[in-house]
Amino acid sequence: MSFEAEVIPLFIGGCIAVSLLELAAGWVLFRGRKQAGALFTGHVASMAVGLFFLVRCIFGDRLGLTGPIASIDHSVSIGLFGLCWTASVLFLLSALGRLNTPDRETSEH
Repeated sequence: MSFEAEVIPLFIGGCIAVSLLELAAGWVLFRGRKQAGALFTGHVASMAVGLFFLVRCIFGDRLGLTGPIASIDHSVSIGLFGLCWTASVLFLLSALGRLNTPDRETSEH
């Protein structure tokens, strides 16, 4: 797949920037809700790992990240992206679910 030279660093930088903004927003929104915040952090981390596999699939050939049989590497990367994305969604849903239940730390005091 052909891309302009600027696309790769912009895409990777954009993914990093959005992930960091998401993490910062989550820390603010889930302040005082430690369990929900930890689950949200898991969401961001698993999504970041998933994005790594997506970058590896899309740009791996140009970045030298693929082995001798690129189609196998791309297939594995897409599969691992899907698994990380699934984990990310489950972490996010769990974090949101924790917002509906009182924290033991805050309800005891």
